[in-house]
Amino acid sequence: MNREIDDRNYLNFLLQFLNVDDLKQICRDFEIKGYSKFKKSELIDFILDSLAEEEFKEFLQKKEIDIITDGINLALKKINGENRESVAEIKIVNPEDHEIELLFKGFNWEVQSYLSITPKNIHNPERDCDCRIGSNMGFCSHFWVGFIYSLKQDWFKLKDWSLTILPNNFEEKIKSIKLVDGQLGEKGEKIKESAVLIDESSSGAKLMGHLDSSITVYECEITEIVERESEFQGNVTRFFMVSLKDVKFGPKLKKASDFREEDTENVENLKVRISEKLQSENSLKKGDKVSFNGKLVKDNFWGNVVKNVRKISRK
Repeated sequence: MNREIDDRNYLNFLLQFLNVDDLKQICRDFEIKGYSKFKKSELIDFILDSLAEEEFKEFLQKKEIDIITDGINLALKKINGENRESVAEIKIVNPEDHEIELLFKGFNWEVQSYLSITPKNIHNPERDCDCRIGSNMGFCSHFWVGFIYSLKQDWFKLKDWSLTILPNNFEEKIKSIKLVDGQLGEKGEKIKESAVLIDESSSGAKLMGHLDSSITVYECEITEIVERESEFQGNVTRFFMVSLKDVKFGPKLKKASDFREEDTENVENLKVRISEKLQSENSLKKGDKVSFNGKLVKDNFWGNVVKNVRKISRK
């Protein structure tokens, strides 16, 4: 690989991904003294100033692939809805220069990211991010989401990518990820500048087609029941968050005779929120097999969850 930036700058990008404990471990591994007083940004500079050129190369041989792989895996979890942050929107703001803006949402926060990969800058793409890693040019998971999106847009080829190494199974990992057009205009026309990434092999993709719709869960098994409280304007509501496995579901039907097996989907896991009253009436416990109707929604804290459940039947 012919990386155009020098090892020191590249190592700086990599180290941004690590936490303080990881950085201190590097100091111990390379027998660097006097590191305990530094905060993260100072610690990174201290490491870069302390390592010799041959130690740069030694570190890259030992740690580079792990750091890159961890960032990519975290990006895949965001795409699949398996992380506390999810990909809310991706906009193409300048098609000519492949400039995209990405919006990620968590429980009560948002992260905005920017990326542009072109033939002219592919050696070190223009990028920025609100997160601590990306704001210092590090390879954050938000960067890797944009990287995958840009690759799926066919804006560059992997054979031309020389800034970082990539896991050997990278192409296989992203093979099932597809671009899906996002918003529609007022007249129903597609807005090409806005799109999302969906991993067609993931549970999240199967659920996405039913978001904000009423569904029927035909089969599932309870794996965990956790009591929770929420407060709104001084009113406290107790509820139960129930984790399910081996879930078979489909769109809610107006009548039983409309059922078609081919309309059902199977996912490994799903959550359902039930009221204190419903739990009191049913005394649900781990291992119970149940069925119910409810509305599938995307919750910023819980992820995909079924709400508005009024009745539960044991199987």
